[in-house]
Amino acid sequence: MKKTNDELINYHNIFQKELHDNILSFWIKYSIQNDGNGFYGAVDLKGKPVAGAMKTSVLNARILWTFAEAAINFKNNKYAEIADKAFNVVVNDFADKKFGGYFMSIDAQNQPLDTIKHTYAQAFVLYALGKYYELRPTKKLLDELNQYFIFIEEKTKDPEFPGYTEAFTREWKPFSENRMADNNEPRSMNTHLHILEAYAGYYKVSKNKLAQKRLKELLLLFIDKIIRPSGHLGIFFDKNFTETESSKATCSFGHDIEASWLLWEAAEILDDKEILNKMKPLSIKMLDAVDRVGVDKDGGLFLESTRFGSHVRTNKHWWPQAETLIGFINGFELTSDKKYWDKMKLTWNFIDNHLIDHENGEWFTKLNRLGVPYLTEPKDDPSPYYRNDWKIDPWKAPYHNGRAMMELIKRIN
Repeated sequence: MKKTNDELINYHNIFQKELHDNILSFWIKYSIQNDGNGFYGAVDLKGKPVAGAMKTSVLNARILWTFAEAAINFKNNKYAEIADKAFNVVVNDFADKKFGGYFMSIDAQNQPLDTIKHTYAQAFVLYALGKYYELRPTKKLLDELNQYFIFIEEKTKDPEFPGYTEAFTREWKPFSENRMADNNEPRSMNTHLHILEAYAGYYKVSKNKLAQKRLKELLLLFIDKIIRPSGHLGIFFDKNFTETESSKATCSFGHDIEASWLLWEAAEILDDKEILNKMKPLSIKMLDAVDRVGVDKDGGLFLESTRFGSHVRTNKHWWPQAETLIGFINGFELTSDKKYWDKMKLTWNFIDNHLIDHENGEWFTKLNRLGVPYLTEPKDDPSPYYRNDWKIDPWKAPYHNGRAMMELIKRIN
């Protein structure tokens, strides 16, 4: 027992150091604009701002969530100041004052750029505002949270079919050109995973009865429709949540392992015995499915498999590695099986040796199978959305790796 406790304490200290001295310190040093009023849309590998880079509501909501969570966990005034700044940016710069909701992106001068209302982005704002309310619990903010939840429900919940419509015009008319789905399918796993994540966080602080009902519906949607019999997630669906033929051949390992613990966390927040009994074995099944085919022998997680598993994209992107850490420690907590703890350590070793930029700070975006960072974009294997030559970009936030460190610290505690 003493050996185990000593090991836990050792890793607790390692994760504390990574969070405070590398991840959050990088964002404090390099993400804040020189005028102090906002955050850069992108910085390069050494922290230099990228001139003219657009800003996204997703990036800024993720900054808000991360620093609010860090301020809560560590009673840190500096982190709280960053959260306050991010809150003001989100609600002042990204809010559509005319038609409601939040813009996907604005330009470097804070003017609307992409005015399509993606449900995915609305969910991240709700997720961030819910966490900010935990930091700053005022009646005014709770009222605004409640109003925004109802707004999302009224605008995005499909009144006829299960789930939520993916995208809308600025005026909230359904929009079929949906960038969250490869072939503009009507439903995506990714959007619904993050709606569930946001609704769980909102229900945790509000205990809103409608949010409770919707959270249960979303969990059952994953249990009954989205999680395949194999334990992997389906990716794209029609309006009835039948997976589309083009989607069936693909496994997204990062989403699989992220969902394995996010769904369990949501089930715990909901605290419904029936859901908990269904979700616990499913969480382990999902984790084992990823471990079986997606985790390399060095502990790194491959990006995805295509053609029904016969082709594996062996590059290792930053965010799936972070989610792998939480997935394995969650498996260890749920089962007490030490193999999951050992796998978590192996993944951390891969991250520490290859993914963390120990010279310039933060984490690289993408590595090849052998752990060598891509510092430019390979023409034959483009990254989805994000760039390898930037440390901060519209999709690369402190949310995945920062959240992973905080989850590990809390769970070891």
